[in-house]
This record gives sequence, C-alpha cells and structure tokens, in this order.
Amino acid sequence: MSRTLFVLRYRNGEPEPLDLELVREVLSPYIAAAAEDIRNGVLLRTADGHEVDVDVNDFCITVSRFPPGQFFDILAALMDRLGASVTPTDMPVALRDEADRAHLPARGAADAAVIALTGPALERYLTT
Repeated sequence: MSRTLFVLRYRNGEPEPLDLELVREVLSPYIAAAAEDIRNGVLLRTADGHEVDVDVNDFCITVSRFPPGQFFDILAALMDRLGASVTPTDMPVALRDEADRAHLPARGAADAAVIALTGPALERYLTT
C-alpha cells in the first residue's frame, strides 16, 4: 500500500506529545531493528511475514507503504493505548471514539469516522 498515515493524539485542535515509552511497549514485540532511541526509526516484522518502516517523533508516528494483515492489529493497539487517531493523507481521520472528534482541528472533525479498534476494521477503512 502506497498511502501514508499518521498516528496523532489531538487535544484542543493541536497534536499532543506521545508517550514514547508506551509506543515502544506496543511496538516491541514486532521490532526487527531499531536504535536505542526509537525516534531514529523502527523496522517492524509481523508474524504474517511483512515488514514495515515506522518513523516516530515526539508528536507523531508515520507509516508509508504499509502492508496488509497483522500491521493493522498493531495500529489498533497504538490507537487504543495512546488515545490517538489515524490521519491518512487522502481520506478522513479514523477515530477510536466519538469523544475524540471534539479534539480534532476544525477542518478534519466533520468528516472523521469512528472505526472499531480491530485490525480488520481498520484495514477495511484504510485500504478501500
């Protein structure tokens, strides 16, 4: 998949810093390669045989060219544990809960969609 997505936690219309230790905790079972500081990039390898590069900074997790399958389970876990949403480059924001809509920037709130926090539900939404 050539689409790029961003995992962000919004509060009052602005991105809020992510808990990088929590990010590491969620990703750690899948890390194939990473520096001590995960902000230097992470290579994930899923049990279904796919690899994906993940960029992490204090406010955002960015994934380009994401694979099908188990990756979306990881994405659901990140959203759930971080209280975050997913912003794809070419479609409305995916929210984990209706209450999160109030924290989005005004330009994205109206079109955002609440998606069940399961890998299959996120995969359907983000790949169709």
